[in-house]
Amino acid sequence: MERSLDIVILLDIYGELLANSQRQALDMRYNADLSLAEIAEELGGITRQSVVYSIKKGEQRLFELEEKLGFAKRLRTLSGELEQAKALVKGLRDDYSDERLSMLEGILSEVQQGL
Repeated sequence: MERSLDIVILLDIYGELLANSQRQALDMRYNADLSLAEIAEELGGITRQSVVYSIKKGEQRLFELEEKLGFAKRLRTLSGELEQAKALVKGLRDDYSDERLSMLEGILSEVQQGL
């Protein structure tokens, strides 16, 4: 998975555990796609070097949390398993005309969207 996508996912999962300045800097960098200068201005005119420091420390903390807790890894595993289950149900639904299979496929899709 691409590093910036990893950080966005980790930020969603663990963002509240970061220092406020780290969370804000990471959110502006990865979700709002702001430059270092724009982030510095948004954070009250701090230096770009301070922004870089907040981003680096925040990234480091996110990866440490994931290494210890593993929520993103489990989320990816569950999502893949749900995709496999949906494919199996779709195959069965194509072979057998049973409304329960369509209902099951819908439930699996809802669960996957909830992840």
